[in-house]
Amino acid sequence: MEQEVRKSIVRISFDWKPKPEDKRFMVIAGIILSIEDDGSAVIAANSKFFGMKKRFVVNFPNATGYEQEQELDVRKPIKSAGGFYIFAAKPSENGYIKAVRFETQSVQVGDPVHSFVFPREGYITPTGYCRGSVIDVCCRVLFHDCDMHEYAYLGSPLFNLSGDLVGITYLDQGHWQAWTVWELLDTFKKWKR
Repeated sequence: MEQEVRKSIVRISFDWKPKPEDKRFMVIAGIILSIEDDGSAVIAANSKFFGMKKRFVVNFPNATGYEQEQELDVRKPIKSAGGFYIFAAKPSENGYIKAVRFETQSVQVGDPVHSFVFPREGYITPTGYCRGSVIDVCCRVLFHDCDMHEYAYLGSPLFNLSGDLVGITYLDQGHWQAWTVWELLDTFKKWKR
């Protein structure tokens, strides 16, 4: 399941020079919503840092980890919707990436979920699949108990055991909150095919 999930997640990093080396990089996940005819991916990521820097780095997944970095300019996004920066980028290796699958059933309390987290420190780092479960569902928000580091709430996706996206974590108030798939589908419906 982890390998399939990884195909739908890009690694996005921001360089915060001149901070010390171990605190220099901010790494967040980007979710591949769709793949265009030319092979480029439409990606959604938490918009928080895109307004603070002029450039950012994207690494696409490949068979052995993540591709060499691509540095991109922060420009007007395709769309900024619901707290997400949505942009297009093309991987250098075609054929490995895939669009994320959204869960189509209602998420229930007790359902097992995995959070996909990029460790904060270092530049090219392994990913973490933090296990937990749904502890509450309220309207268009769900609460979960996956272990995460301090910046993982900035868009870490939650997947069920089938590898379907069930939410995207966005807030920490003593427990982790995530937008549910229904909220995300409303936000992303234009780009999700």
